[in-house]
Amino acid sequence: MHLKRIFFIITIILFFYPLYAQTDRPTQVKKSTDRVIIEGKYFYIHIVCKGESLYSISKAYGVSQMEIAMENADIYLGIKVDMALKIPAKDLPKTEEDERFIYHIVKKGETLFGLSKQYQVPIDEIAKVNLDVESGLILNQVLLIPRDRLNTVIQATRSDSGMYIYHQVKPKEGLYSISRQYNVNIQTIEDLNKEVLSNGLKFGSILKIPQKPSTSTTPNSQSNSKIIITNDVIASTAYSVPHVKCDTFNYSRSKRVFNISLLLPLLPDKEDSDSTEYNVSETGERIAIKQSEPEKISLRALNFLDFYQGFLLAVDSLKRGGLSLSLSVYNTSKSVSDSKRLLTEKGIKESDLIVGPVYPELLKPFADFSRENRINVVSPLSHNDDLLKGNPFYFQVNPSPLVQFDEFTSKVDFCSEKNLLFIYEDDSLKSDNSADYKALIANRIKQCENSESLHFKELKYAPGGVTAEIKEKLNQSMTDQKENVFIIPSENEAFVSDFLSHLFALTTYYNYKVKVYGFPKWQKFKNVPVDYFYRLNIHLFTPYYVDYTQSDVKRFVADYRHYYRSEPSQYSFQGYDIGFYFLSAMKKYGVDFKYCLQNLDVDLLQSNYRFIQQSSVDGFDNKSVFLINYTQDFDIVLVK
Repeated sequence: MHLKRIFFIITIILFFYPLYAQTDRPTQVKKSTDRVIIEGKYFYIHIVCKGESLYSISKAYGVSQMEIAMENADIYLGIKVDMALKIPAKDLPKTEEDERFIYHIVKKGETLFGLSKQYQVPIDEIAKVNLDVESGLILNQVLLIPRDRLNTVIQATRSDSGMYIYHQVKPKEGLYSISRQYNVNIQTIEDLNKEVLSNGLKFGSILKIPQKPSTSTTPNSQSNSKIIITNDVIASTAYSVPHVKCDTFNYSRSKRVFNISLLLPLLPDKEDSDSTEYNVSETGERIAIKQSEPEKISLRALNFLDFYQGFLLAVDSLKRGGLSLSLSVYNTSKSVSDSKRLLTEKGIKESDLIVGPVYPELLKPFADFSRENRINVVSPLSHNDDLLKGNPFYFQVNPSPLVQFDEFTSKVDFCSEKNLLFIYEDDSLKSDNSADYKALIANRIKQCENSESLHFKELKYAPGGVTAEIKEKLNQSMTDQKENVFIIPSENEAFVSDFLSHLFALTTYYNYKVKVYGFPKWQKFKNVPVDYFYRLNIHLFTPYYVDYTQSDVKRFVADYRHYYRSEPSQYSFQGYDIGFYFLSAMKKYGVDFKYCLQNLDVDLLQSNYRFIQQSSVDGFDNKSVFLINYTQDFDIVLVK
């Protein structure tokens, strides 16, 4: 227990070291008085000065380093002078955000004229509620932008005698989706809104759309949707699947800032907060021996911290490539009720993409939310095939074992004259899964031209039996005339370990030629000798494979070590791949990227995503798997 705690402390120190190891001399941090209300919560806006560290800033404001990091995603790439940080104002009460205004933090190069065009609010109206702008804008200054523009739009609609529809741009909209909604080509919209689009399409902008006489009330007759004018937006009530041209989106022209929400369990749950240590008496009674401080990051959450750090490196890479985005990170717990409260967050509702949550029990409410609000959501780790049905906004990155096995059968040559043996557990509880796997193999064999001459043997196996009887039964099923191919659809370590031990003994004694196909989970087995993998010519299918000889992998590992002082885990690679893939898709195709993924070609580190829909109204399931081989030369190679 003490060794684990020491290891944890060292891990935390190494993790935060690059964030505050910027000066050897402590600097007095001056607490900012600039405050802003975001989504009903007060924040201080702190401008980082030379010599300040994350630790010293956190102490000055009385909040933890992790709380600051949760509100400022880029902080994990290093804290820099003049960086504007949002600091939770714990000493101020929560309040409702004033719906009359948008709160804008001035960025480098922005002007009052540009902001007036971006939000379509006259300069004098902005100046009226921001008296200090008369002397010019200041970097990181907080401006109030009046929201109330819809009444002006409705008046303009009346004055145009019904010739135009006025559309207020929603957070997740692109020019392509708007053109489809109103059945008007993009060029026409651009011609009518040159001034509005001079700096790209912005959330809240008002677009003038020509209203065709034949479709004055129904912009897209194929979708049977209606246009509703409300006090918030002009929106379509029906979803239709468009026929997409994937070369119409121009990111450099749109200058769109994408809103990304990342949902991860980075902070400890309530059950993690009790750090009391116990001794166990002879009667089994637990006796408390020590009460220590709650850990800031639970050990269980460290994997998700790796994921987060990998995701941030993808964000950094794409930002350097010209992508503009706003990343919001939300902590999730295992509590469904607690996590569902996030669905009321304004930032979540205005997302262009949601990545997470990771816990299986949280997936359904967020999947339902994505469908109702037409926001693409990515399930990064867990899988639930039922959530794919009827939700074209849901992406499942980690395919289910049955889907992986189906893809595996397409990569294996079952048509050669080999001795095929299907090994399954003598367990009635797992017989249904075995039947599914067996059916997939049988279906694959039926596709062979020589299918009538092919068949496979079935061997029901129960671990722990009499060794001599097991070996005799197994030996009778094998042959020295051709290769013996074993298919073992099991993730039970005890079962796999026991069977492979007998197979290894027989193969070594009789010099049989063998090949074994197994599941990806085998790579994590601790009780199977490594020699078995190589000597038995084991092949595993897996959705993840890292080739450390590739230049982009080497670059990622070097960057990860530089920023985080640690080695990347599988979760780190996963975070990078998901971030790089989906953000690249948005940059190339806009928020409607899902219709164009078949054309997307990006180099990832450990994945090769291939998203497929069962139907046009269903979600996207990743069907890509690798096949790796443990060779007798003690190497691990990718089977092409």
